[in-house]
Amino acid sequence: MRLRSIIERLADGVLIIDAAGNICFANPAAEHLFGRSSSELLGTPLGFPVVVGNSTDIEVMRPDGESVTADLRVVEVDWAGAGALLVSLRDITDRMRAIDRERELERERAARAEAEAASQAKSEFLAMMSHELRTPLNAVIGYAELLDLGIAGAMTAEQRQQLARIRTSGRHLLGLVNEVLDLAKLEAGRLTVTSTVSRAGDAADAALALMQARAEEKGITLSGQCLGDGAATFEGDEDRVRQILVNLLSNAVKFTDPGGHVAVECGVTDTPDAEARLQRSGRWVYLKVSDTGVGIPSSHLPVIFDPFVQGESGRTRSSDGSGLGLTISRRLARLMKGDLTVRSTAGKGSVFTLWLAAATAPAGRTSQWTGDSTTAGANRVRGLGDVGEVLLREIETLVESLTLRIRGEELAPAAKSLKFSQLVDHLATYLADLGSMLIAIEEAEGQPTVLVADGTEIQRTIAERHGMQRARLGWSVEALRREYLLMREELERTIRRRGRTIVPAAIDEGLTILARLLEQGEECSARAFARVASSDADSEVAKSASLPVAEPQSDLSPRT
Repeated sequence: MRLRSIIERLADGVLIIDAAGNICFANPAAEHLFGRSSSELLGTPLGFPVVVGNSTDIEVMRPDGESVTADLRVVEVDWAGAGALLVSLRDITDRMRAIDRERELERERAARAEAEAASQAKSEFLAMMSHELRTPLNAVIGYAELLDLGIAGAMTAEQRQQLARIRTSGRHLLGLVNEVLDLAKLEAGRLTVTSTVSRAGDAADAALALMQARAEEKGITLSGQCLGDGAATFEGDEDRVRQILVNLLSNAVKFTDPGGHVAVECGVTDTPDAEARLQRSGRWVYLKVSDTGVGIPSSHLPVIFDPFVQGESGRTRSSDGSGLGLTISRRLARLMKGDLTVRSTAGKGSVFTLWLAAATAPAGRTSQWTGDSTTAGANRVRGLGDVGEVLLREIETLVESLTLRIRGEELAPAAKSLKFSQLVDHLATYLADLGSMLIAIEEAEGQPTVLVADGTEIQRTIAERHGMQRARLGWSVEALRREYLLMREELERTIRRRGRTIVPAAIDEGLTILARLLEQGEECSARAFARVASSDADSEVAKSASLPVAEPQSDLSPRT
C-alpha cells in the first residue's frame, strides 16, 4: 500500500501489464496521459510492443483526437505473486515540439542565407552589366551630338532628325540603365546618402522647374512652386530628395490626361500617416505630390513599390518605363530614415507623400548622421551580433517563460485553456528575426541593408497577424499591450543574465534597438487588433439589422 501510494503521486504514467498483455494497474498520471479513466484502461491491451530494458518514443492518441508523445520504458516486476511488466510513460510532447521548432528555425536560417547569397549575386551582376551598358551608351549619345554639331561635315535636315531620334532613344535607355544600377547598389547596401539641413521648398521648386516643360507639352497645369510651408527644413540628402520628387512628378504627368492638374505641397506635422514606416516619433516634414490622373486600383496598391511593377502591363500599355522609379524612391526615402507612402482612388488621382525627419538645426548645416561617418557607426554597433546570438540560443527559454507569465497573469479569459500553439502564435519566428537583425546590423557596420529592411517587414507582418489573432481569441487591447511589455521584460532579463561576457555597452545598445522594434511591433498589432474589432462590431450591427455580411478575410493565425 505504501508503494502504491508513492506510484499514484508520480508525475510519470505507470502501468502494470500482466502475462496476457493486459493492463491491470494504471496510476492517475497514466489516466491523464491516455485521456481515459482507470476503469476504461484496466483489462485492455496496451497496444504498443514492449521490450524489457529498451526505451522508445510512442504517439498516444487521446479520445478527443489530440496526440501526445511519450517516452516508454519497461522493466520486469512481481505483481500479486505473478510475473508482470512495469511500463513507465513520460510526456515529452513539449520537448519534441521544441526540437521541431529548432529544426524549423535552422531550415529558415539556411534558406535565408541562401536567398541572401542569391540576391547578392544578382545585385553584383546587375551592377556589372549596368556599367558595361552605360559606357557604350554614353559613346553613342556623345558621337550623335558631335555629328549634330557638324564636326564631320554638313548635315541635311533629315539626317539631323534621325540623329535627334538616336539621342532621345539613347538618353531613355541610359535612364533605364541608371535606374537598374541604383537598384543594384541599394540592394547590395552600397548606396550611401549624405545628410544636410535643407528647405523643402528649394528641393520641390527645383524638381518642378525640371518638369515644367513636359507638363506644358501635355497640356497639364503644374504648380509653379511648392504649396504650403515651403520654409520647412528637413534632414536628408537634397539631391536624392530632388531625384525622388522628379520621379513622382514624372509619373504624375505621365498618368494625367491633358487638362489635369499636378501639384506639390510642403508642410510639417507631428502625426504622419499611419501607413508610414518611420523609425521614431517626433516632427516630420512632408512633400506631397498630388495629381488628377487615372489613379491606382486598390488591388494594386500593396505591390506598387515592388521592383519592375507598373500600373499597366502587357505590350499595349500606354506608358513606358522600367517599373523601378517608385522602388528606388521608397528605398532612398528609407535610407534617409524617412518613408514614401501612397493613397489613390482609381479614376480620381493619386497622392504620393515623401516623409523626412524635421530638422532641428538651421538650413545648410550638416547633421551628425552623414554617410561618411561609417567608423563611428561601426564602433557603435560592435557587439550587437553577440547579443543576437544570445537571443537565438535562448528562444526556447524565452518562449516558455513568456508562456508561463501569460498563463499566470490570465491576460485573457481563456488564457489557461488555450493550446500552446495558440498562446505562442509564431513568437519563436518573431524572436529569431529580431536576433538575426542584430547580427545583420553589426555585419553591415550600421549601414542600411536589404536584410535589415526585409527583417523589419517580416516582423511587421507577424505583429499584424498576432494582433488579428488576439482579437479573435477575445483579448483586450490592454492585454495585448501588456503581453508586449512582458516580452520586453523577459528579453532584457534573459539577455542580461546570459550575456555576462558581452561588453555592457553592446548589451545596452542591443536592448535599445530591441525596445524600438518591439514598440513598432506593438503598434502594428494594436492597429490590426482594432481593424478586426471594428469589423466584428460592424458584422454584429449588420446581423441585428438582418443584413447579409461578408465573411472577414481570413489570415494564417490559429482560430479558436
